[in-house]
Amino acid sequence: MVDILHGFKTAEQHGWHPQRRERLTPSAFLRRFTGVDEKILASVPQERSRYTSLGGVVVSTALIAGTSMLGALTLLSRVSLLYLVPVAVLWGLIIANVDRFLITSLHGDNDGWSRWGNVLIRLALAVVIGIFIAEPLTLKIFQERLDRQIMVERDQAISLTESRYEQCNPRRGSAPSGVDCTGYLLNSGDKALAVDGNMTERQGILKAAEDRLAADIERRRSLEGRRDRECFGVKVRDRTTGVPGNGPECKARNNELNAFLATHDISQQQAEVAELKTKLGSLAADRASAEAERAATLSKKIAEHVEEKKRAYTDIGLLDRWEALGTVAGQSGMVNFAHWLLRIIFVLLDCMPIISKMLNGKTEYDRLLTQELRAGSACHEAQLNFATRQTTGEYDIRLREEERRLKAERGRIDRNQRVDEASRDDEIDRLARTLMTSMSTQR
Repeated sequence: MVDILHGFKTAEQHGWHPQRRERLTPSAFLRRFTGVDEKILASVPQERSRYTSLGGVVVSTALIAGTSMLGALTLLSRVSLLYLVPVAVLWGLIIANVDRFLITSLHGDNDGWSRWGNVLIRLALAVVIGIFIAEPLTLKIFQERLDRQIMVERDQAISLTESRYEQCNPRRGSAPSGVDCTGYLLNSGDKALAVDGNMTERQGILKAAEDRLAADIERRRSLEGRRDRECFGVKVRDRTTGVPGNGPECKARNNELNAFLATHDISQQQAEVAELKTKLGSLAADRASAEAERAATLSKKIAEHVEEKKRAYTDIGLLDRWEALGTVAGQSGMVNFAHWLLRIIFVLLDCMPIISKMLNGKTEYDRLLTQELRAGSACHEAQLNFATRQTTGEYDIRLREEERRLKAERGRIDRNQRVDEASRDDEIDRLARTLMTSMSTQR
């Protein structure tokens, strides 16, 4: 065992001088990242190479973390590297400090479930930090491929947006019923719709007028045929008499025709139909002009919305690349394999300090550290007991002195009181004798 009380003498035998400040060598600098005590390590110099290598692992992990952060910052910002490098260096130092804490907490030869519970908790923390380090580096490595995928997806989104605006805002008519146009309907004015509604109404009026005109012409043709067959003696069973000439039946058919023509002015109806067709032609020209204006307005607004969509896609952010990484990994088995391989490598690299510490097992340094801690704890307890006993002894002495002073003071007070009582008795006796003498003299 190492003599704890003479540890400095043992350390001096191996070149450690507690009164002299150690010269900081590269090896000692690396060991600082493992949290070892050089004074204790000087007693077992064979352990120095082990902890120097472990410190190198911590420094390597910190360098990877700083590089990862620098890559993430270049993806997030376009500022100069002069502003990004200090942030990356700070992040590397934070990771180095966390790893140093994880390793330092495992020093010593403690056994049992508490040690392994601490190991698992610290290993889980190292895995989380490793994933956080790995992802930005993975995004930086696949940046070109991810940017191409993002551009393709954005082009598709822009094309889909433009197509949806085109479907929901047709140049003629209203939007189709089978398309969800929520948020895609544009206001192109009511002129074309008003003209279209007016034209539809006029077309209905023209259709009714043409139907009435056709029915009246057909009715006139039928009446004229019956009159001609009757007057010219054409025999039709149960309809004409077959007797030519201007007889009673001929006159009756002629009167029937004249009565119909008197109530149905076919020439006027034809003029009205012609006028309606002329007005419809004018409305058709107005509708064509309104539709052209509506189409121009819709085209302009659709172009504005598409351009606004393109402006929203100007920059590519870290989350965009992260989502694209999932898409590319799902499309390409090789990319997915490389992604997981890099993630596992970086996670293992960040876990290497903890893994290395556990692979080394309990070293002689751990045993000495435990003894040093126990000795320090015992010395502190003894020093605390001594200080407590010293303080309580001083108070006990002061208490005894105070008691003696109070006892002497009480004795002095008692003596003074007895003297006062004796003086008072003497004075009373004197006065009594004086009184007795005076009374005797008067007699």
